[in-house]
Amino acid sequence: MSYANHKHEKIESEILNNLNHALKNTVNDKLLRMACFTHVKLLDDFSKIIVSVDYYDSKKVDEVVDQLNVAKGIFRDQIAHNMTIRKVPEILFEKDLTIQNSIKIDEILNGINNKDSK
Repeated sequence: MSYANHKHEKIESEILNNLNHALKNTVNDKLLRMACFTHVKLLDDFSKIIVSVDYYDSKKVDEVVDQLNVAKGIFRDQIAHNMTIRKVPEILFEKDLTIQNSIKIDEILNGINNKDSK
């Protein structure tokens, strides 16, 4: 792993920690406080971060993501105050699809296994 990649991953990790800290300690909305930021992807030009959001109630996750995108200024302020970054990137919150994708892959593999066993 190159130094640049390591630095990039370290910044992503630090941003993720700051965002989760801000979520639990700054946001007053109970609905939003139950969310969890699972992954941060920092674009190579450092202009934008894409934050994956998970929520215990899958039916409300879209509503939570929409509200987080409205309140993203709070999170940018926290990053600006807690990190030494020349320019704070734009934030985009999106639904974490990891679990749904895993289930889909599992179903596909089970379908293939069922075909092979016949």
